[in-house]
Amino acid sequence: MKVKIILVFIFVLLLLLVLIGGVLWQEIGQKPKGERLKRVQNSPHYVNGGFQNEKKVIQITTDKSYFQMMKDFLFVHYPDVTPKVALPTVKTDLHQLDRKQNVMIWLGHSTVFIQMDGIRYLFDPVLEYGFPSNVMMKPYLGTAIYTPEDIPDIDYLVITHDHWDHLDRRTVIALRSRVAHVVCGLGVGQHFEYWGYDADKIHDLDWNDKWVVDDRTTLHCLESRHVSGRMGSGNPTLFASYMIEGTQNVYITGDTGFGDHFEKIAKLFPKIDLAIMENGQYGVDWHQMHLMPHELQEAVKILQPHAFMTYHHAKFSLSNHPWYAPLENITKAAEANHWHLLTPMIGFPVSLEAPSAEERWWKSMM
Repeated sequence: MKVKIILVFIFVLLLLLVLIGGVLWQEIGQKPKGERLKRVQNSPHYVNGGFQNEKKVIQITTDKSYFQMMKDFLFVHYPDVTPKVALPTVKTDLHQLDRKQNVMIWLGHSTVFIQMDGIRYLFDPVLEYGFPSNVMMKPYLGTAIYTPEDIPDIDYLVITHDHWDHLDRRTVIALRSRVAHVVCGLGVGQHFEYWGYDADKIHDLDWNDKWVVDDRTTLHCLESRHVSGRMGSGNPTLFASYMIEGTQNVYITGDTGFGDHFEKIAKLFPKIDLAIMENGQYGVDWHQMHLMPHELQEAVKILQPHAFMTYHHAKFSLSNHPWYAPLENITKAAEANHWHLLTPMIGFPVSLEAPSAEERWWKSMM
C-alpha cells in the first residue's frame, strides 16, 4: 500500500512539473529565428550573440551573488516597500473617449494609453496577473483596475522591451483581435508571432528606424540603455525608447540607465511636448540599468520637455526603495527647478494640448 501511495505521489508531482513547465514555456515566448533572426544579426548593435549598449552596462554592480540579491529581496524587510492601503485611482472609460481627443492615460507601472490625432497607442501592457509573473509582480491594492476588456481597438501596440513587467503574454493574447499593428525592437516580434499574431502586423525596428503612421505622424524607435530577455540574459532582443512625432512630440523612455543617448535624442528632437520617463525600481546593486534619482534629474535637464511625468512605479515593488520615494524625489527636484511635472494617479486623463495633473495624491499615505 505504501509503495502505491508513493508512486501516486510521484506521478502527481511529475504531472504538476510538466504542467508548470508547459505554462512557463508558453510565457517565455521564443527567441528570434528565421528571417527575423537575420535582421537581428544584421543590426550594427548586435555583437557576439546579443544586443550591446553604446555605453556598456554591468547588470550587477555589487559583490553580492544573484542568489544573495534574490534572498535579500524576498526575505529582508525594507520599510514602506509596498503601501499599506489601497492607492487612489480614477477609472476612465477608454471605450467612450472621442477619437478627436488628444489624451494620455497612465494605466499603472509602465502601461500607457495615448490617443493623438485620431491614432491610439498602447505601450507595454501588463493587465493580467497570473502565474508565473504574479510570483514577483503583485499589484498594489487598488491599482489593478484595468483589464484587457477595458482597452478599445488599438492602432499601435508598442513594446519597449520584453521583460515580464513590460510584456505580458496573457494581456497581449487577450488584445490580439483589437490590435492593428505591433511595433517593437528587433527580435521582440518573435514572441508575438509565437503567441498567434499575424506576421504582417508586426514591425520590428532598430534604433533610429521609424514607422510612418500617416502624413502627420511618425513613430521613431530610439536608443535606451538596458538589457533584455525573458529567461536568462544575453540580450537576444532589442530594448528601445520611442518618440511619437505628430501634432505633439511625446517621448517614452522605457526602462533605461543614464547615458549619452539622452543628448542624442535632445539634438534630434529639440521640441518635446511631453516626456514619460522611467522612475522607480532602481537600486545601487543594479544602478546602470535604471535611472537613479539624481540621474533622472540630469536627464530632464538634457531633454528639457515642456512637461513630463514619471512611471515604472506605484503598482509593483521590484526594488527595495519605499514605494513613494520615486514620486517624492522628483517632486522636490521639480519644485526646486520650476519644472512642469505631472503626477496623475492611475487612470487620470491628461490632455496633450494643455497637460495638467499636479495633485500630490500619495502624500497622505506616506
